[in-house]
Amino acid sequence: MPQLILIRHGESEWNRDNRFTGWADVGLTEPGRAHMLAAGVLLRKEGLLVDHAFTSLLSRCIVSQWALLEGMERAWVPAVLDWRLNERHYGALTGLSKAAAIDAFGSEAVQQWRRSFLVPPPLGGGDGGGYAMVDGRYDHLKAEEIPQGESLAQVVERVRPLWDTAIADSLRAGNRVAITAHGNSLRALIKIIAHTADDDITQVEIPNAVPMVYELDKSLEVLREFRLGVDRTPRSQIL
Repeated sequence: MPQLILIRHGESEWNRDNRFTGWADVGLTEPGRAHMLAAGVLLRKEGLLVDHAFTSLLSRCIVSQWALLEGMERAWVPAVLDWRLNERHYGALTGLSKAAAIDAFGSEAVQQWRRSFLVPPPLGGGDGGGYAMVDGRYDHLKAEEIPQGESLAQVVERVRPLWDTAIADSLRAGNRVAITAHGNSLRALIKIIAHTADDDITQVEIPNAVPMVYELDKSLEVLREFRLGVDRTPRSQIL
């Protein structure tokens, strides 16, 4: 039976500070790394050792996956880093706290950008505070492929080809697959594999460092989904 483990990266510096992060390449906090290590230990104790891993090109996810695999004692597992698993690009909101965004744009607009499936935030680079958003890791992409702001619907469309090819192929080959990603790229995956309605997927809460295990049939349809350990409720929904 194919099994897929989805897990959001550990707490980042901007999760802690309640700021819109998106493609800004911020680091993990020490508790964030510790929680990912503990998640790996828990998966190992439950006998859920992975054979193949996927993550984004953002450091908070890469380091989270290192800790996850370390906790599983499977640091050698083949890992794929793919930009399509990056967080939603928050455009002009990048780097702003929720309070600052509300001051700049109004609470109604900010709530719509955070919770709408179709509406993107204002486009732009935002105040990245010196954190890289576009650098050499994206040199293989065409300029038009690099977003300046995205809706969740657009994240679904960039994630879907990766699911349809590399991830699905790995699952069909009999691998237990772990994907360490971000709140919105994980929402995109959940929408794809569980056929979740547009309005419903925006309400799905994804705590940091809590493994979500999906048991799938041969057609990769969901048979059962469960979470391991105690949910760590995010301090906010800023991602």
